[in-house]
Amino acid sequence: MEAVKEKTKKKSKGKKIAMIILCVIAVIAVAAVIFINVTTRPAYDTDENRFAVGGMVISDDIDYKDESGDGIRHNPVIRIMQMVWRFCSDGDAKKHADQTPPENITKHKDIPYIDDGNIYHQLDVYYPEGTPADAKLPVVIDIHGGGWMYGDKDLNEYYCLSIADRGYVVFNLSYRLVPDVTVNEQLQDVAKALQWISGNMKDYPCDASKIMLTGDSAGGQLCAYSAVLLQSEELRNKFGVVNGDLNLSALLLTSPVAFMKDGGAFSVYTKILWGSDYKDKATYDYMDLSEIVDYAELPPTYLITSGGDSLAHEQTHRAYDLLKEKGVQCEIADFGDDENGKPLPHVFSVLFPFDKSGTKAIDDALAFFNNACE
Repeated sequence: MEAVKEKTKKKSKGKKIAMIILCVIAVIAVAAVIFINVTTRPAYDTDENRFAVGGMVISDDIDYKDESGDGIRHNPVIRIMQMVWRFCSDGDAKKHADQTPPENITKHKDIPYIDDGNIYHQLDVYYPEGTPADAKLPVVIDIHGGGWMYGDKDLNEYYCLSIADRGYVVFNLSYRLVPDVTVNEQLQDVAKALQWISGNMKDYPCDASKIMLTGDSAGGQLCAYSAVLLQSEELRNKFGVVNGDLNLSALLLTSPVAFMKDGGAFSVYTKILWGSDYKDKATYDYMDLSEIVDYAELPPTYLITSGGDSLAHEQTHRAYDLLKEKGVQCEIADFGDDENGKPLPHVFSVLFPFDKSGTKAIDDALAFFNNACE
């Protein structure tokens, strides 16, 4: 009898412990949800302290969201990544605060390439101060990274200024973010920006025969795809993009994440960026660079990665191997450690354009561009 009582007592104690554990888990889950909701609370586009993170900018009269993102806005992976990118913004702001960009640059800021009031449909133009109006400088067009969910043109401003300071006209563009839209709509934005640049280069000291399109990380994927879409009417129809109407002399892909469907564990995140119904879309068969590269003859392409590029080191080499196999003239620069012996991080040349390693990476890439123009 005593044994039965003891067994019942232990069983009851076990149930209590289990209940306590479940309650703790529930409390943590609720706290996590509250924390995510608080940290990702949207701000109005008129607020100077807003964060350039998808789903975190609102307006009373501008539609930042369209139906393409309806099925992914409440996806737990997307919600967690919104919080992650929001805190990345703090870190990037600190990096900028620690840098001193060149001052002798003419800046034309916040030019709408689609006149709809959307802050993500804007671009900046930079070139050296004092450049004669009739000068013809080579052109660099930059597409920022940020996991397709984060950032605007300001994220890459210092990087673009460092290029302009070397004697280039630089167009630095924003595009809408996931989950307000999907990757397909971002490609549509980039195409509209390229079309605007094509029609307005005459108003700036541009040499239209020397153009390099560049992008880093997610921007590298948008860059590579946009280069293909410029040449393929068939794919433009599938993706619903306009003809950007530019002839590119070169591409610069910095740590491009160009394999979104077959990208290993990372594809758990990247596939849903095309929409909750990505498998049913006409673009499903074109979500990896390997699936679209045959639709164009890509210009000479320079790729940059580094030993500390944990996000895209393998993907960058994979893209390089693919392009070489397809006969594209390309080079890859795989950097090791910085001057202090630390592994160089993902997109280091964009994050730290004035450091020794960043300076060399940019100089070498521009030398490749100049050679491609000869």
